[in-house]
Amino acid sequence: MGLAVVEHLVREGWNVTVVDFNEEAGKAVQQRLGGQVLFVRANVISYESVGQAFVKSWQKWGRLDFGMLALILPPRCPGLVLWTRKKSSAKETFFQVHANAGFGDRIDFCAPADETASGFPAQPDKLVLEVCLDGVVWTAYLALHFFRKNPSKSGVLVSTSSLAGLYPAAPVPLYGAAKHGVIGLTRSLAKRLKEMNEPISVNCICPGLVPTPLVSQKIVEVVPKELLTPYTTITRAVQGFISDPSITGQAAECSGEDVIYRPVLPYGNYASDYIVEARFAGRVNLEEMMEDSVAKGKALDGMKLSKL
Repeated sequence: MGLAVVEHLVREGWNVTVVDFNEEAGKAVQQRLGGQVLFVRANVISYESVGQAFVKSWQKWGRLDFGMLALILPPRCPGLVLWTRKKSSAKETFFQVHANAGFGDRIDFCAPADETASGFPAQPDKLVLEVCLDGVVWTAYLALHFFRKNPSKSGVLVSTSSLAGLYPAAPVPLYGAAKHGVIGLTRSLAKRLKEMNEPISVNCICPGLVPTPLVSQKIVEVVPKELLTPYTTITRAVQGFISDPSITGQAAECSGEDVIYRPVLPYGNYASDYIVEARFAGRVNLEEMMEDSVAKGKALDGMKLSKL
């Protein structure tokens, strides 16, 4: 899916930085697509590694217009892709970043587990959370930094959630948790940046079953073709956000041939409206409230090092 977006943007005249853990495949993509593509090897679950990818792309192209955290190359390695316009008449750089990474649960979370000598099961594998959520968080945080380096301070951030971020995904609960988190991050960031009057839009796409290398061919063979989501639906959704940066806070369901913007749930009652919308803001100093919250959070620093 990420590679399809790469190829689409190369055709549209973008320069591309492909960042992936698979060095051999990454260099092959660079060679196949020509001088518009730079490959950088990195690991998306490492903040330092993702940060270096942004820096190297900036150094190569002198600007960052679009980026994508993506499962791009075989054998299914999550990576990051950054783009910049090859030719532009704009007087200022326009940054865009697309965070798109993910794979399903690597364990059956609900399967009975054997106890270890400690009296409880071994720690479950949660790499899916690190890739599908932590990687998106790192990308989003770094994207804001590079957007603000732009003279216009503007940018477009597009992340990839999933149908599993909109609906319960019983077979893959950890994947579902991560993808729900991507939607929550998207909507919260979009609202906060709008309140701060920053010209940065934040959206996400929620693809259905796209026949990528991650999907079992056995599933693809039994699902009616018209119910699969083609790559063209994904590129159309992403291009829509690129073309209209006034769109923000949207979760675009990409299901079959359709791109559907899914609205935020209405508040259940006035209590939830009052709290979430911070309608108490006029009665409290928000800056002091945030400082107090940060201070209370620092009291938990010891948890990061604790070996209890």
